[in-house]
Amino acid sequence: MKIEYHTDVKQFLQLCSSHLLEYETENNLLFGILNALRKNIHHYSKDFVPELISITENNELKLIAIRTPPFNQLISFTDDLKSISFLVDELLKKNTVLPGILGFNEGALFFSQLWAKKNKINYSLDMHERIYRLTEVNSQTLGNNTFDYAKMDDCELITEWMKGFILECFPDASEEEVADSVERVEKAIKRKKFYVLKADGKIVSMVKSAGITPNGQTINAVYTPPHYRKKGYATEVVAKISQKILNEGKKYCFLFTDLANPISNKIYQEIGFKPIIDMDQYKFYI
Repeated sequence: MKIEYHTDVKQFLQLCSSHLLEYETENNLLFGILNALRKNIHHYSKDFVPELISITENNELKLIAIRTPPFNQLISFTDDLKSISFLVDELLKKNTVLPGILGFNEGALFFSQLWAKKNKINYSLDMHERIYRLTEVNSQTLGNNTFDYAKMDDCELITEWMKGFILECFPDASEEEVADSVERVEKAIKRKKFYVLKADGKIVSMVKSAGITPNGQTINAVYTPPHYRKKGYATEVVAKISQKILNEGKKYCFLFTDLANPISNKIYQEIGFKPIIDMDQYKFYI
């Protein structure tokens, strides 16, 4: 096998696009990250450049690995676990230090086991997620409330809700991680990435459009504050943004769910999302 380190995001995306497209749903996060980096190399960090890795065997791509320090290592879906073992060995040669790994469940576990053993450290499951894909929205979930882009006048509210979303979904998030996500809110509103649902003229729920793939788009930051819950607002806002994405020509909508939250997983399936694959995040520690 052969490993290559790349510096040109556009060329790297061209190189690995067909490989990622073979499992487009499973690799939607990598597509989204690469598309963001293609527009701005420092999208995820002002201080570090992304690490872009391809692993080939007999000129055939076997694995793609991306890392945007200081975040976790991310690997593409592969049916060749030998390529993951090869990646571990190559990263060790460079004395790489990793906080964790994110990838499809079998691959992430295999990477974690090897990494922990060879570094004589520990690992533990940090988050157990599932990727869902939608091709058609259940019309009964669309509702009758108002759905629109978030406006700059909504920035303060969206910022507070984003803090609530992060702390609720990622209770172990550092102050820096929370601040970094909140800092992006204003830019995302200006780029018309945030959407809100209004009931009786009041904003009751939000959602954000995220990374794109050749045939789909991911949505995230689904949040309804506690006092507006159990009224169907989260279902409606997700259904409406999903329908909008399909109306604009995409074949798929993707989203990640925390499997520790059975309510959200049930809601998304009612809208029309189908489970595709589980994604696990492990953290490393001494």
